[in-house]
Amino acid sequence: MTSLSAHQLSFAYDDREIFHRLDFTVPMGEFSLLTGPSGSGKSSLLKLLAGLFPQYGGRVTSGQVSLNGQNAAEIVPFQRATKVAMLFQHPARQFAMRTVNQQIDFALANLQLSAAEIYRRRQWVLGKLALQQFAHRLVTTLSGGEQQRVALACVLAMDSEIILLDEPFANVDINGRKNLLQILKRLQETGKTIFLADHDPTGYRGIASRLFRVDADAKTVRTVPLENLPTEEENLTPVRLSDELLGERLRWHDLTYGVGERQLVHNSSFTLPAGKIGLLSGKNGAGKSTLFNVLSRQHHFTGQLSFDSVLAQKVPLRKWALKVGQVFQNSTDQFISMTVKQELAISRKHSRQPDYWTPRRIDQCLADLNLSRVVDHVCYRLSGGQQKKLQLLSMLIMAQPVLLLDEPFAGLDLQSIQRVLQLLMMVKKDLQTSILIISHQRYGIVAALDYELRLTGQRLILQGRDSDEQN
Repeated sequence: MTSLSAHQLSFAYDDREIFHRLDFTVPMGEFSLLTGPSGSGKSSLLKLLAGLFPQYGGRVTSGQVSLNGQNAAEIVPFQRATKVAMLFQHPARQFAMRTVNQQIDFALANLQLSAAEIYRRRQWVLGKLALQQFAHRLVTTLSGGEQQRVALACVLAMDSEIILLDEPFANVDINGRKNLLQILKRLQETGKTIFLADHDPTGYRGIASRLFRVDADAKTVRTVPLENLPTEEENLTPVRLSDELLGERLRWHDLTYGVGERQLVHNSSFTLPAGKIGLLSGKNGAGKSTLFNVLSRQHHFTGQLSFDSVLAQKVPLRKWALKVGQVFQNSTDQFISMTVKQELAISRKHSRQPDYWTPRRIDQCLADLNLSRVVDHVCYRLSGGQQKKLQLLSMLIMAQPVLLLDEPFAGLDLQSIQRVLQLLMMVKKDLQTSILIISHQRYGIVAALDYELRLTGQRLILQGRDSDEQN
């Protein structure tokens, strides 16, 4: 039987040690969930187990990861991939080809398979994940959740014995998450080993057979009782509707937009209320991220869009960007400097509220977000969760009166989510900022929200009102 384990493994980035003499064995033939705080080392552990580190990052100062008794990092990649396959936290970084079909074929060609076997596996996985309609789509036109499914398809098609997954559902809607979990569970029941890192622990009851947690202080991995997993109901809590949604800033009327020939929203009208935090929900591919691109004037639309009753077309794009800020789904797309300190300094230099965002307040926020110790680090070398928190703080410092947040909680543990929410609630109260959030995760966040807009059937509907009320 295949075995994958770490023996007395010590691993570090520069002068920061992540694991110290770690002994850990992946349970074969089981479904294991790995949890832990943002930046604790979950992604690093997966990359070590996949044999990618230390070749592509960090230093192993003692011990090794062994695959069937051999140093995993020394095994030829295509041979290693027949035993161990990994899905990265950011799916777009795994794409090298233009279309979904081409990307799956490319992943399989690297295993030196025959053309007939590549075709067979591609057709199998497209059917398995219900991706047939995406086969000829450009991967760049897919939503974040759709890209996540395509990246997972590439990994599953490789038919490796051990499947390592790093935040595979970060941008996937609730129903899609349930379906993918069931598919992974059935694969595990056929003998596959599933080892999965996820910041959101909901939905794993009855699925995961083992629960592990990275202990950042002890620099090790510990077993956690399965009873610690939350119930599914905790992720279905509805957003309460505030009694009043007042204060006009950003408004749209008869808004219509689409992608290519596909219409996403038709004749929508709504006003974002000042000093409120809203949730924009809907299925993957419904058009949520495209709406944010429309509101920030990066995508074509018809209808009227205005800020403080001034039509968008009368406002230069550069000035519009000072009114409507957008936090992108991929954090690294937002960074314009090398280090954390430099990134925050540029934000403060251009802040619309410099008297509010004082150095003292910024330092306090860094401490609250557990970023103080990484201020001199390179932005691109932070963990996914740390990048999310830095991205959000840098945009909050810019202090646009409207802020659109696309999946700001992806990759964050519950404690980090609570700290981010506290920061958002402080800013909305102090500066009366209008905040709209896209998030497929509801666990731990709905209590902080004031309203919910759901995008379904090309309509934006304010939840909590009569079902026939369209906005």
